[in-house]
Amino acid sequence: STVAWMWHANGGTTSANTDGSGATIASTIQANQDAGFSIVKTVGTGNAGTIAHGLGKAPEWIIGKNLDTGGNWVVYHKSLGADNIIYLNLTAVAASSSDYWGTTEPTSSLFGVKGGGVDINTNTDNTIFYCWTSIPSYSKFGIYLGNGSTNGPHIITGFKPSWIMTKRTDSSDNWQIQDNTRNPFNGGNWNKLSPDLTAVESQNTNNAMDFLSNGFKLRHNNGQTNGSGGTYIYMAFAEHPFLGDGTNPCPAR
Repeated sequence: STVAWMWHANGGTTSANTDGSGATIASTIQANQDAGFSIVKTVGTGNAGTIAHGLGKAPEWIIGKNLDTGGNWVVYHKSLGADNIIYLNLTAVAASSSDYWGTTEPTSSLFGVKGGGVDINTNTDNTIFYCWTSIPSYSKFGIYLGNGSTNGPHIITGFKPSWIMTKRTDSSDNWQIQDNTRNPFNGGNWNKLSPDLTAVESQNTNNAMDFLSNGFKLRHNNGQTNGSGGTYIYMAFAEHPFLGDGTNPCPAR
């Protein structure tokens, strides 16, 4: 079996630096502002600079990857801030570092990068960035604290989730992805996939969480998702991904 999760950008149509007033690094952008998602491609300069993202509001989650010489999948998350770094392909804790995103938070038009590393913005190397910002009733990115109980925290997203990714930031644990296709019902065993592993999905109650009408609730005391005092970032998307008439978002069913 194969599972795929897809975000629609702009049908392959790119624009050059569309909102990049003040951008110092050239980029091509596919942006879907209604869905809060953009794909940004740059050629690295090796020097600190700013890049246009096309979202129209500040990105809250960015994944960057060098396309030419390898390196890590580098993650920015609003709850960690620009001066912290975490990697999608590793279990490592979030670390204080200004060597990737600099120290200035993204704005409604730009995000920052540092230069000189092998992961992003390496001189002459192609880099891809996937950028998201939260859209009411569709997506939300945040942080929660674990309580080490099977009656775990209830995280309010404002919609019924269909896809959730979590990562403990203060301990070397796996990333976890849950969705309502592989796990259509609450309770029992849950199927988990980890982007930092090549392993097949695992299935057990240690991954249990309830998908609720307004968010999700942890149902196990596993340290990977709900250790006592643990800090976790999350990225969540709704079961109902439509935004009404463009004025009032259509809430998830």
